[in-house]
Amino acid sequence: MTEMEILNQFNTFMISNAIYLAAGFFILWVAFRMVVNIQSDPGAPIFNKVLATLFGLGSVYFLLQINGFLYSNWQGTVNQLAEVDNLTSEAQQFVDFVGVGDSSFSLIPADPIFAIWYLVILGIIVGGIWIKRS
Repeated sequence: MTEMEILNQFNTFMISNAIYLAAGFFILWVAFRMVVNIQSDPGAPIFNKVLATLFGLGSVYFLLQINGFLYSNWQGTVNQLAEVDNLTSEAQQFVDFVGVGDSSFSLIPADPIFAIWYLVILGIIVGGIWIKRS
């Protein structure tokens, strides 16, 4: 494949990834609304708390999948570009920035900042549901 074909496929993926990310943030917003509703009802049934927890965990899992697909596709694109002769300077900068490496999918974010961010989200959801307000 040529550099242009590789970059066109990557940009097409980025569009679909952005749509999934927007849907993931909407689902996360719904999970946060569930937490607020449970917090406002001190006598919320345990069944509702369990369902809200499962929904929150599912929303974080969905976002982790989107993040994993993004990283895997970035890495795959860089690996393909590294095999092309005569890259443009912009494509070479992209390859240098990301670096050639393993493009396998992982739910564990490659960036530690994202890992902390997802742990904070889990803390907000689980803590908001199960820890009583004083």
